[in-house]
Amino acid sequence: MPLVRARAVGALGALVLLLGACAPASAPPATQPASATTAPTAGAAQAVAASPPPAAQAAASTAAPAPVHVRLSGQKLAVEGVTWIAEERGYFRQEGIEIENVSFTSASEMIPALATGQLEAAPMPANPAMWNAVARGVNARVMLDLGTYRPGESEQAVAIRKAVWDAGRGHQLEDLRGMAVAITPPGKATTSGCALSAGLASVGLTLDDLDIQPVPFPEMVAAFANGAIDAALITEPFKTRAIQQGTAVSFMGLGDMYPNFTIATLGFADSLYSNRAAAKGFVRAYLKALREYLAAMSGQAGDAAKAQVVDVIARGTGIDPDTVRAMVPPNFNPNGLPNRDSMMYCYGFFRDQGLIPQPISDAAFANLWGTDLVNEVLDEVGRVPES
Repeated sequence: MPLVRARAVGALGALVLLLGACAPASAPPATQPASATTAPTAGAAQAVAASPPPAAQAAASTAAPAPVHVRLSGQKLAVEGVTWIAEERGYFRQEGIEIENVSFTSASEMIPALATGQLEAAPMPANPAMWNAVARGVNARVMLDLGTYRPGESEQAVAIRKAVWDAGRGHQLEDLRGMAVAITPPGKATTSGCALSAGLASVGLTLDDLDIQPVPFPEMVAAFANGAIDAALITEPFKTRAIQQGTAVSFMGLGDMYPNFTIATLGFADSLYSNRAAAKGFVRAYLKALREYLAAMSGQAGDAAKAQVVDVIARGTGIDPDTVRAMVPPNFNPNGLPNRDSMMYCYGFFRDQGLIPQPISDAAFANLWGTDLVNEVLDEVGRVPES
């Protein structure tokens, strides 16, 4: 059952960030009825009925503003758990934000939707779709970390079909040569493919040495089971599901191929970024949920807190809690800042591949980064160590 159902709230003109808003002020107490001996005349009574009492006028003038409505895209992946926590705990609501969740099957489909005003917030992986949109002058801002992989802590990894592994292949990166390797669509032109290219380069291979099969993450589980692929660059919770069904072995995480690789960021449409109060409110809610998530999954907040986060992710992904507990949890920069260097590595990689025909100008690059706003919020709420 999906964690959060989309809500239609307010008029269309109130677009922009994620969840609820403050409830309207409660109605003022009724005025004391007039004494029978001093009842107003009929004309006076009509005048009173036509004009609200002063208390009601004051309440109307101080009523909470309409919530800012934000259409947020996702793929129901574990890495989206931070936004689910922020929504379920009411952190977005506290900031006057209402969320509408919009599902996509591929991250590459989300950038055009963000660029054309169909979304206010969406994952912005450093893939060709994002870079080409920026090159065309589309106003969207890279804001928050949506998954950064450290060595040994990657929830996205290369997995090998168990029959292939048992036959002695797939135990080193060089073995991937000629294998049918699934990568989420469109395949090479993804940040997953970019990170894999860094690992392959270390052993003298390129993506062209693989038989790349564009397969969505959820379908990779069945592809392992029916032998359609030899390996896959697969993310959680699907990686653990394939391992549990006995058809795959996890081989190497993305963070081992490129340490501290940022797989995706959460981006804002310019309409949201320019609404400074709403944008900062979104960031505050996200950081609060992010630090709660990290404390829970590391065990620092206790077993009960971890169980609650596991439940949120299980409901959001539709995966059973036992699988969620068994999987490698997504990791994030606790200050919410993406690794810009890894994103620029992917820009160079995709340019070399001919997948970004038009170079991005210095002005467009300067307009791309919205992390100044994140740093403003960090100055307010405080920073924490990133190691």
